[in-house]
Amino acid sequence: MSTNSILSQMPIDLGDNLILRFARPNDVDALAEFNARVFEDEKVGVGIRGLMSGHHPTVKASDFTVVEDARTNKIVSSMCLISQMWAYCGIPFKFGRPEVVVTEPEYRRRGLVRKQFEVIHALSASRDELMQGITGIPWYYRQFGYEMAMEVDGGRAIAGIDLPKLKDGDSEKYHLRPVVDDDHAFIRELYDCASCRQPFSTLRSEAEWNYEFGGRSENDFAHWKWLIIETAARERLGYVQYYPWIEDNALYIVQMKLKSGVGYLNLMPSVLQGLWKIAQAMPAYGNDKNKELKAINLELGRTHPAYHALLGNKIRVDEPYGLYIRVPDLIAFLRHIRPALEKNLVGTVAEGYNGELKLNYYRSGIQLKFNNGKIMDISNWSTGSVEDGDARFPDLTFLQLLCGRLRFNELKTNFVDCGGRDEAGVLLDCLFPPFTGNIWCLS
Repeated sequence: MSTNSILSQMPIDLGDNLILRFARPNDVDALAEFNARVFEDEKVGVGIRGLMSGHHPTVKASDFTVVEDARTNKIVSSMCLISQMWAYCGIPFKFGRPEVVVTEPEYRRRGLVRKQFEVIHALSASRDELMQGITGIPWYYRQFGYEMAMEVDGGRAIAGIDLPKLKDGDSEKYHLRPVVDDDHAFIRELYDCASCRQPFSTLRSEAEWNYEFGGRSENDFAHWKWLIIETAARERLGYVQYYPWIEDNALYIVQMKLKSGVGYLNLMPSVLQGLWKIAQAMPAYGNDKNKELKAINLELGRTHPAYHALLGNKIRVDEPYGLYIRVPDLIAFLRHIRPALEKNLVGTVAEGYNGELKLNYYRSGIQLKFNNGKIMDISNWSTGSVEDGDARFPDLTFLQLLCGRLRFNELKTNFVDCGGRDEAGVLLDCLFPPFTGNIWCLS
């Protein structure tokens, strides 16, 4: 069934008095209550209202799908699509984020989520979105063509009793303060600069930045706040982004950026002590019983320069989770990012590469042709046997290389049916650099 045909069929009778349709503005109360109740989280309900309010820069009510039981006129399943712009090594591309997938327990295992994914994927395709991604529980979204291919979250946690002590006079040198409107351009500049250091990043329009700075409800589950790091002379050095509540006995920091020429080594004791002081007055998340503040969690990704300034302290390493990724047309995506792939070869052992690279996905294949480091062609390639090609990737494991989660030899170790020529592995690692950050999705 083509993407256009399934969209044109909406609403769809699923049988057993269940109707699949797009949400309407007057569904907001029912959808917010439904999500808050099933997720057992009032902030999710507030977030649903924000997405459907008409004020969100990319989402409106009709970006939600709902399954309604005609016998009771109650919504029993729903999800939504949050469209946004990402970039790969500086090349923008459209990205679709399916989110808040929820079904009443008694209506599960009836294929309701699968059918909604068909519609959401068709809606995403109609917007020319080359990639989709979703956060969620282990394994579940693999059923719908996703691979847990990109790292998300992860970082370092430090208990309050282990925070670095301030040296004499340091308390007067550096301060944290809330952001004001005049700080917005400064934050955006630092964010854009830091984003260039990782292959994947999220781009935000003027409207999206304004929404992040002041458009969300304070009780929205995706509500963040910012603090400016400055000197006693009020020189801005950087910023911190955090959740304004205590969850699981911790304050969660999700971004920390410094301007060029400023290092973390001198700043971190003051920043951490300042955060600890501010967090003392924060409420607990929702009905979280773990209200006592015990730690600061730096959820800045697998690697971050701030971690190197925590030497000598008792640090807990939190391994990253995974973001599910779907690329419906891999050739189209690779062609779109071709200039970045060519640039990735510059300065590596594969610079100026000549030859072919045949990728065997067992059921299909792709061939890349190189001439002096330029990619002359990216096209389908028909495999003759399971051992054909320069590199072999079972199922969707290639996406883990594409998204920078694993290197080629790591894939070979983790998946015994992943393999290939050593030269191909070196070339692939040069084409697709590792991603070790923490992507800030539009929510």
